[in-house]
Amino acid sequence: MTSLTKPPQEPSRRSQLLKGLAELAVLSSMRDGPQYGLSILDRLKDQAGLDVAEGSIYPLLHRLERAGSIKAEWRLDEEGTRPRKYYVLTASGHRELDAATDEWGRISQALNSFLNRTVDHDRN
Repeated sequence: MTSLTKPPQEPSRRSQLLKGLAELAVLSSMRDGPQYGLSILDRLKDQAGLDVAEGSIYPLLHRLERAGSIKAEWRLDEEGTRPRKYYVLTASGHRELDAATDEWGRISQALNSFLNRTVDHDRN
């Protein structure tokens, strides 16, 4: 196969996993109160260990806003000098976050049990 006919690069396993968890983490970050986009991004990287690209956070925020899970409002930053778009959970977003958190707990517990099971290799 020549370099011109190589198949497109597949996204890494880790990036695919993180992409699926980013929405839950974004909603969770707003549980603490209104957040602006870059502060959410920093929290996802620093506290949740999710390496989300800056170019990915805003489409995700807009999608959540269109779905009614969050709403955006313009406020002045902490210094009161420049406006920032802050995002806050709606009542629907709180319900969605609670349901997704419960579901993640069930999935992660079951998967951890499965991945950490002991296998009897002598049975074959």
